[in-house]
Amino acid sequence: MKIELFIEHIAKNVVTAVSEMYPDVEVVIVDPSGKLIGTTEKYNQAKNNRAYTPYIEELLRSDTPMIIDNPRDNPLCQGCPNISTCYQTLEISIPIHIENNWNGYLSMIVFSETSKKFYLERTNQVITFLQTILDLMINAGNSETASIKYQHITNMMNIMFQHLDCIAFSCNRNGDIRICNDAFYEFFGLDSAHEPPNIYHFLTGDSPLLSVLDNGVTFNHEELPVVVNDKMNRMIVSSKVIDDNQDDMTEFLFFLRTLDGVRQYIASDTPQENALDCILGKSLTTAELKSKIRQFAASTSTVLIRGETGTGKELIARSLHGLSPRNKQPFITINCAAIPDTLLESELFGYEKGTFTGASKGGKAGLFEIANGGTIFLDEIGDMPLHLQAKLLRVLQEHKVIRLGGYHPTNLDIRIIAATNQDLEKLVDENKFRSDLYYRLNILPIKVLPLRERMADFDDLVFHFIVKYNDKLNKHITGIDKAFLQILKNYSWPGNVRELENTIEYAVNIAEASCLGAESCPAGIINENAAHPQLTLKEQLKFEESRIIQGYLDQYGSQNNSIAEIAKLLGISRASLYGKIKEYKL
Repeated sequence: MKIELFIEHIAKNVVTAVSEMYPDVEVVIVDPSGKLIGTTEKYNQAKNNRAYTPYIEELLRSDTPMIIDNPRDNPLCQGCPNISTCYQTLEISIPIHIENNWNGYLSMIVFSETSKKFYLERTNQVITFLQTILDLMINAGNSETASIKYQHITNMMNIMFQHLDCIAFSCNRNGDIRICNDAFYEFFGLDSAHEPPNIYHFLTGDSPLLSVLDNGVTFNHEELPVVVNDKMNRMIVSSKVIDDNQDDMTEFLFFLRTLDGVRQYIASDTPQENALDCILGKSLTTAELKSKIRQFAASTSTVLIRGETGTGKELIARSLHGLSPRNKQPFITINCAAIPDTLLESELFGYEKGTFTGASKGGKAGLFEIANGGTIFLDEIGDMPLHLQAKLLRVLQEHKVIRLGGYHPTNLDIRIIAATNQDLEKLVDENKFRSDLYYRLNILPIKVLPLRERMADFDDLVFHFIVKYNDKLNKHITGIDKAFLQILKNYSWPGNVRELENTIEYAVNIAEASCLGAESCPAGIINENAAHPQLTLKEQLKFEESRIIQGYLDQYGSQNNSIAEIAKLLGISRASLYGKIKEYKL
């Protein structure tokens, strides 16, 4: 194999390994025809193995790095056959020109809003990282001798490894370290002023990492035990073998993260202190909710959030974490109703190797372990099977977790927040939910009102979503017709705030004018409104009267002085107002 092809092979494998180590990042090489090379199979399939040609043409024409921070909405993306399914949030690209006869580009692609913010603040570092990979490939054939070439490439690979925030190193079949980054020296306790020793010097004979050298085994983001200085570390490992039997130039690439490193990486995707600003509304009800969140955030006790579907229970959980002293640690969420019982247990508690058929070779950390130091949010807790409720209760009481198939407990320092839209008291009576677990979870209760009971916040929510989807859909809605707003207010909103947001997104999408009118309402909402005329006039008046009173109660509260103020605004006596509150069960 020619050394330039070998080095290009190394670059492609580094690109693929980096993509596998970071779940929401891909590094992609695109050839002159637009074909994707050196990326993961998952991304290849999502893009049908092709990049969009106009984007390539513009990037090569400008001959400068390009940053696309609004994929789908960017003019260069219009017409792309994958635009409807594109889930990228950021793409940073640099053009490739090799001796004027090979054109293409190299990109880092990001898939989450948090990582987008992280990398946008470090665009120069990203461009340097991409340029190093590019130089590695281009300069492979520029030196006069193979030894000079290899040293040149080694220097560039070293620069590239330094830009990775994991432990990265490469070695030959004999275990001689070729390239490593500072994180390697720090983790293995080595002096960076000296050449690193042979890999067999600091790894024991039964280390799974050595099986890569001995048998050519490769790992893809797998959890493995790595013993260093008589201490066992659980690591997330990816490895690549780049083999050339003819020239004996086999290279072994390793990328490792400790579980603490994984937790730190996940923590970068957790909400921060401003998360409370996402709870919209200025009513007294919302103000009281925010006050309770601030009060509970400082505690370590469990929280149970109750509310109908779509009321924002996860948003409240994220706010509790974001305002807590744990906000720099992971926030892990799991929906207990969305995962089959057999998988839910292994997801929460993890498992040791060989526990069941299909298990990862080195076992797997559960979400309780990954969340250690932070917060775990158990959504739809009412759907958790009884046998897992017993294990969860033990975690709450003992602050320890034991993996499936294991014997050694791991100490936990986590906060548990649970949420449900079910009547847990009824489930307890029916022996479908453990009473001891219910009392252990319900230490700090939070009840979230449905949208129909917080109509004082309705206008704020509507205008917030209009602004949001104006920006997202590049629309220019500047007003709302009174008839449109009244139709929305007359609706019962069984899906609560989530349904309202979806309704506004629909309306903004189909609106042809700058003002949203009744014609922009979904059919289901219009049909429910159309049913109101079938009521008698008296019934319609009562319906509207109850909504008006509820709106004032949301805004001013139900204390004695508030009732007097509301009665004065409505022009009725306090006794009449109390009578109507009782009649309408407000």
